Amino acid sequence: MKPIERRVAEAIVKHSSRAGQAWSVTEPQTEEERAENLLRPTGRYEAYIVGGDPYGWVDGNAAATILMEPKGTKDDCEIPLEYYGNGFDVSCKASEELGDHRIEFVNAAVAVVYPS
Repeated sequence: MKPIERRVAEAIVKHSSRAGQAWSVTEPQTEEERAENLLRPTGRYEAYIVGGDPYGWVDGNAAATILMEPKGTKDDCEIPLEYYGNGFDVSCKASEELGDHRIEFVNAAVAVVYPS
């Protein structure tokens, strides 16, 4: 089975046409490319979707953490979920896609993934 962070990235890009789209690319990227962009560290910054709860947002209880603040580097991409946009709808659809995990927002900049 794929790592949870990859499964989450794939579920999100399936339900969002912008998530993971590289800023430096003018043509729309494939879902596979966009998912990879969300999983790739950018410069000195970690990936947008990481395994576990490395920052302790939920006392180490998350299967994965989704960071939702742009990094602002030239090789950055669109954030995975928009708290003030359609992020809730995308997270619900992605959670259904995952089946055995659910996405929950911690705040406007962080979401976590829990086993269902």
